[in-house]
Amino acid sequence: MPRTLVQAAAFLLGLWLALLLWPLRAGAANAEPAELALFGALEATFHEQVNGVRASQHLIPLRRLPEIDRVARAHSEDMARRSYLSHVSPEGRNPVDRLHGAGVSGFTLAAENAGIPSRPDPNTEILQGWLHSADHRRNLHAPPFNATGIGIARASDGTFYYTQLYITLPR
Repeated sequence: MPRTLVQAAAFLLGLWLALLLWPLRAGAANAEPAELALFGALEATFHEQVNGVRASQHLIPLRRLPEIDRVARAHSEDMARRSYLSHVSPEGRNPVDRLHGAGVSGFTLAAENAGIPSRPDPNTEILQGWLHSADHRRNLHAPPFNATGIGIARASDGTFYYTQLYITLPR
């Protein structure tokens, strides 16, 4: 995690250059190790940014769980592969259906944000867009949520697809 403004600027510059230099494809099955690392870096940075927003509202941080990441990533990959943006798949599966289908259980509340950025800094664009949308902001700021999963994929045309799941697990 960057500890100074210079480190943060260097990280963002490196990330921006990586986005420009590496042609990425949707789907982890086709992704190169460098592509997977880039997605992992974007997801980790996005998680930090989301928790920064939550901290500014005096809310608990969201714990990122790998099993929820897999569900979010699979949904982003599906949207990227089939060129759609929705909380419900063309087959009618919603976020709770996808969580249960992946064996995630024990949660009492679930929600999802999804989006497609179009600018060179996709994390900032998505987060700002969600903060300016009442429904998305409600999910970001919901006090009961204590865990999350983040998935980012990139379509063959270069479009990023973001999915963030929010859940409440017993404490």
